[in-house]
Amino acid sequence: MLGLNRTHHMIHVVTDPEGREMQEWTRALRAKYRGDGTFTKLDWDRLLGDCQGCIDYPSALFAADLVQLYPEAKVVMLNRDSDKWHESMCATVATLGAQSSLARKLQQLYCYLFNSAMRGSASFWREINHAEGGYDLVAEKDKAIAFMTQKYDECRNVVAEDRRIEWKVQDGWEPLCKHLGVEVPMVEDPETGEMVKAPFPRINDRNMFQQNVKLSMARVVAETNDVVFSLLGRGVTLAAVGYGAYTMWRLAAAKG
Repeated sequence: MLGLNRTHHMIHVVTDPEGREMQEWTRALRAKYRGDGTFTKLDWDRLLGDCQGCIDYPSALFAADLVQLYPEAKVVMLNRDSDKWHESMCATVATLGAQSSLARKLQQLYCYLFNSAMRGSASFWREINHAEGGYDLVAEKDKAIAFMTQKYDECRNVVAEDRRIEWKVQDGWEPLCKHLGVEVPMVEDPETGEMVKAPFPRINDRNMFQQNVKLSMARVVAETNDVVFSLLGRGVTLAAVGYGAYTMWRLAAAKG
């Protein structure tokens, strides 16, 4: 709506069919929060080079780094009510690690054993948790909010005031668009035919988040089934070849 080519979001990580995004972000997390390896400007260019913006996790964990690596980027500090933020996180991200049914746990174990992408996903979320300090998002609300506040402060400390905007959704389009140097998005009113300010988009809400998780898990299960069937097929083929060779040997021995 604002004319940006692509804005990176967690949804791009979890829906990447090849799993490359998850691998790269895992490597970046390990480099920053464990001191394990490096993640250079060239690495960031490769990972985010087709994006004109980034929001949400995992890029938020690198906000202070990214704003220094890309000094021409404009910064929007989205100020949300901390209690509502925590409530939203508990209803979305926290559900990924919530206690599941036995059937769901067995499904996850099945995928973990036979699908490298599932193992990569487990590593990614483990690094996210480590970067946050290992707190329990649901049970340790104070720690969660303190971590969020810390990340905001880190970014403010390295970004000049004239380069950033402190903004809330309630402020509307005008201050945001002025800061970004773009026009306020307009749409045609279906009743009057007049051009009016576009309503704020409501995407990736709780229901959409859960739907995307289900779709992602269904894709992983389908991929795992393909791997298992392929392994079974190769096993049957090898068994058939072995049995054929054994039969030919028996026939040759009988003739001898």
